[in-house]
Amino acid sequence: MTTPANAYVFAFNGWLFGGVDGGGVQVLTVDGLEDLPTLRTQDEGRGYSDGMFTGRDFLNGRTITMQLQIMGAGAGAGSDMQTYIQQLKQYLISQTSGTGVLQIYLPSRGVQRLNARVRARAIRIDPNYTYGRAEATVQFYCPDPRIYNDTVSTFTLNPNGGNMRTYPETFNIAYNITGSGTTSATVTNTGNYETWGTFTITGACTNPRILNTTTGAFLSFPAVTMTATDTLVVNTDLKTVTFNGGAARNLLGNASTWFSFPPATPTNINYSVASGAALCNLSYRDAYI
Repeated sequence: MTTPANAYVFAFNGWLFGGVDGGGVQVLTVDGLEDLPTLRTQDEGRGYSDGMFTGRDFLNGRTITMQLQIMGAGAGAGSDMQTYIQQLKQYLISQTSGTGVLQIYLPSRGVQRLNARVRARAIRIDPNYTYGRAEATVQFYCPDPRIYNDTVSTFTLNPNGGNMRTYPETFNIAYNITGSGTTSATVTNTGNYETWGTFTITGACTNPRILNTTTGAFLSFPAVTMTATDTLVVNTDLKTVTFNGGAARNLLGNASTWFSFPPATPTNINYSVASGAALCNLSYRDAYI
């Protein structure tokens, strides 16, 4: 996938537009990207009294509207413009399900991304169209309103990585040489909004447990026995658990609590198993609103 390499360049599913890399498709205006998304509020009326009881506020999806300019150059401006219009129609198209990757590169931020789908596209035909210049309005809808760093942060946790030998020893000594890494990690979300992680446990173990030692929240799997070829994936954002690709939310222990990574505050994560040496991979992106 082609990624923006310069400021004011955008990409949707790898198709570049805007800035020095956008060719004949340039971005004139962007609305909704720097805005706070609309809120889903839970306030309730106070019955026969004035005012409201304040509930919780949650963010709705984000709508981004871009005004684009499509231009050709020189004597062949009209045909060049039509080439760019066909590219725009090819890549900025609706989809039945899921989302694509909308990448943005604004000054001093590096490459960021949103999960988006095209919800509207309008290309204006007016006198300028005859001379090789057209304008288009494109609307992206992002069910998840957060803006993420394009780079994924990862940690590999080994339940035996932090074990220390104690003395006196009883011979013969068995050395664990399976896996690498440590039993714990410190996660720092450098964004300005909470983000969520995905934990992928691969290999042989029993009863894996992921503990947020900062808050005390944990995700446990007290009745799980994994073989060397098994994989358990925990998506804390979607609140899903899959085992070898199949839905397995029932494996999650009853006392478990989903937890996120708050902005600017380090979160300490510890990974343990009752037995075995299956590695746990944690991945997340810093998030912004």
